[in-house]
Amino acid sequence: MTNRPTRCPGRPDTAPLASLAVVLGVIMVLVAVAGSDRIPGWAADYGTVLIAMAVLAYLAVAGRILHWGVGELLDPADDRM
Repeated sequence: MTNRPTRCPGRPDTAPLASLAVVLGVIMVLVAVAGSDRIPGWAADYGTVLIAMAVLAYLAVAGRILHWGVGELLDPADDRM
């Protein structure tokens, strides 16, 4: 059995950012849902493929921020090695 440190040396403590990331992720998703009525107009103006890629990229970033925040809240970095 090895003695594991509780925190990696040199690694910043990101636990305080977790709740902020969850709030930001939820707000980003809600903004996307609220603005979804404008997407057909943007698609007509700028092209369907471009808008579809932009929406998917935006939702991917929002989802990843939300996923990271929830993961940090449920399993903080102090427990991982």
